[in-house]
Amino acid sequence: MSDKRIWRYLAPNVITTANIVFGMLAIAYTARGEYDTAAWYIIYGVLGDVLDGLVARAVRGASELGVQLDSLADCLNFGLAPAFLFYTMLSSAPSLPYYEGTGHIVLAVICVIWALTATFRLARYNITPDEATPRIGGMRIFFGVPTTLAGGTLVTWFLALYKYSAPGESFPALAEPFGGMKLFGDLVTPVEIWKYIPVAMAIGSYLMISSLRMPKLGVMPSRTASMVSFSLVGIGAVCGYARVFPEYMVWPPTLWMVGFLIWGQVSQAAKGMKPPPVFPVADAKADSASAEPTSDDA
Repeated sequence: MSDKRIWRYLAPNVITTANIVFGMLAIAYTARGEYDTAAWYIIYGVLGDVLDGLVARAVRGASELGVQLDSLADCLNFGLAPAFLFYTMLSSAPSLPYYEGTGHIVLAVICVIWALTATFRLARYNITPDEATPRIGGMRIFFGVPTTLAGGTLVTWFLALYKYSAPGESFPALAEPFGGMKLFGDLVTPVEIWKYIPVAMAIGSYLMISSLRMPKLGVMPSRTASMVSFSLVGIGAVCGYARVFPEYMVWPPTLWMVGFLIWGQVSQAAKGMKPPPVFPVADAKADSASAEPTSDDA
């Protein structure tokens, strides 16, 4: 294989490998109690996940190895890292109902479910061939919310709420302001809102493994809509790399997810789509055929 060909395939995989490192750093900073830093590394994983796909398409360097590495990185960044972040953070606060007892068990179960559903979502995506992926007007349609979108949106909301937490509160203990100037001024995050993070995780877990239809971010039928969506995402990416304005970053993915989940339920074209089977159809046909009586059995 020529050096040029090696670098073509190596380029996107190097970015994917960096994403795995981001996931490891997120877990390490969570263990140290630096929750905002851990969350930013998960956001770096989101941005890296988008970037490695763009690079792979640009240099035509997509490969089966890259697909598997990408899934491993996504499982770490958007399955395990968020679950560990919220389990560690919420269970460390005596002021919350997750510190001990039944609440602690409920939190642990929900975090495990989040990690498992993210893994299932990735596995289901990997076994779905491109030709089985439906399209509407050139847009690829997903069944269930992608792990990148679910994990990235949840963590971005955490950063936005964490940024507006009042210093000195029993939880969360925000040592110093982060994320640049505050777009919402003196707004303060109520301490009670942290009780509902597990609820959001439970909803996100369902959305990842559901068969709800939503399009992949990409070229849309309307040129204006494409320009607007890419501009909003681009601004969010700049904020993510600079670690500023998480209160802006929450809105593009949230509105995209909510808007298109509703669209998937009202659009006749989307409602008529059926998700590909999880288990091999050929095995089911073979089992059915073997169960039919032969002429000797009759």
